[in-house]
Amino acid sequence: MNKSALRLNIKNAICSFGVPVGIYLIMEIICRVVTGAGVINNMADMKNLARTFASLFCIALALSCNLPAGRMDFSLGSQMILAVIFGGNIALSLGLGGIGTLILSIFFGVVSGFIVGLVFVKTRIIPMILGMGMALIYECISFSAFGSKGLQTFGISKLTILSDVTFICIVVLLVTLVMGYLFLMSPFGYNRKAIQGNQRIAMNSGINIFSNCVICYTIAGGLVAIAGVFDTVFKGNLAPVLGMASRSTVMGNMFAVMLGITLARFSNSVVGIMMAVLSIKIFTLGLSKQALDNSTQTIIIYFLFLILMIYRMNENDIWAWKKKKLRIAQAKRIRIKMTAQ
Repeated sequence: MNKSALRLNIKNAICSFGVPVGIYLIMEIICRVVTGAGVINNMADMKNLARTFASLFCIALALSCNLPAGRMDFSLGSQMILAVIFGGNIALSLGLGGIGTLILSIFFGVVSGFIVGLVFVKTRIIPMILGMGMALIYECISFSAFGSKGLQTFGISKLTILSDVTFICIVVLLVTLVMGYLFLMSPFGYNRKAIQGNQRIAMNSGINIFSNCVICYTIAGGLVAIAGVFDTVFKGNLAPVLGMASRSTVMGNMFAVMLGITLARFSNSVVGIMMAVLSIKIFTLGLSKQALDNSTQTIIIYFLFLILMIYRMNENDIWAWKKKKLRIAQAKRIRIKMTAQ
């Protein structure tokens, strides 16, 4: 490896890992000045960060399965609710523990995602419209099957393992390794990248874009099921919703996905999303330490999201302006040298 490549790798690593580290340092200083305490003060803060990070990371990965290819799936929230309610209640009725609950929930999530992908391939309905329709169907199924009760996890000792930080870290590590392999090293991942570039060219080159699409939807369903299990155990219950209320799961995590896609240019999509999720969770934890209510935190988060989207929409113009400014500066230096001679 030559020196230029080494410098580039070091720069990319600093840009990737520097974002969450920088946000932590900024929020630590602000919290120390305002409240006299840091962002993470005890084990409870670490547990809360780990649990919420695991849920948001899986949801962001699920969104990234289809979003880069232009498929916006609004049914992910309803898939999560259906998978966790069915998988959790069946697991508890069979006397299975937390691991059994997680496995069954993943199974129902995979099935629900596969159905959405299959319907999309067979009907060719616009992904956003299809997602809304499937969300309404899944919401009704969850509500009709278990009523407003949904899934109650509070006080159930068999699910204690799902609150263990070590187990959560193991699951996050496994998800990272599996998704890293699928996205970056597997034939599915190579085909997915080609489809993201140009679907027509990918299809003409022999790639089955329809099977790749179904796989993306299926993986996304399993990921949101994992997120739903940890989120439900953290909150103590999961109630079914109606009227497209489940779409908040999708919209509430768009910031993490878009920030992750931005950071992915310095590493890869999985690491980029992980760094983005970690940054956002540290930032929100710091805001909560300052006694800001949820509405104020939401306003701040979406304001930053808006700034990020404005930057992404005008990124090419910004880079063109920087290059133009650099050329002008170089021309001035050359003119000065010529004048001096």
